[in-house]
Amino acid sequence: YGCTEAGSMCTRRTVESERWRPYPGLQMCHHQGVTHVSGPHLDAPVVTPDVVETHADGGITLLGRSADMVKIAGKRASLAELTGQLLGLPGVEDGVMFVPADREGARLAALVVAPNLSEAGILDALARQMDPAFLPRPLRIVAHLPRNELGKLPRAELLALLEPHRA
Repeated sequence: YGCTEAGSMCTRRTVESERWRPYPGLQMCHHQGVTHVSGPHLDAPVVTPDVVETHADGGITLLGRSADMVKIAGKRASLAELTGQLLGLPGVEDGVMFVPADREGARLAALVVAPNLSEAGILDALARQMDPAFLPRPLRIVAHLPRNELGKLPRAELLALLEPHRA
């Protein structure tokens, strides 16, 4: 595991543990929402976009990217992981979970392409596999997601699809 800012930083043996082991002399800490890396090959500590959990034995658990992490009701989750759970539901052809408001603790929203499912059915299925704090409200079924030519989802278009009269 590594990043552009600090180079190769850690290794792991997935058959033994999900924890990463920093290379000798390298230290990582996550404090007040920021992960810092320091080591003999770096002139000064470097800030990385990753969120890590440090352990007493020196190992780390990679939790996700800071831009991808949400905190709701004191709990953290990765939007990519939550969207992955949504996309894993039978009958869901495409979808996205995102935070519609620019404030910590805001509820998640979801737009889903699932022509043969109901919003209530999707929420019931999600409730069986994720923490209730992360259940999307609102959840809207749409004909397609507004992907641009690069395959990205423009935020303004996602927000417009959440408007009740456009559902």
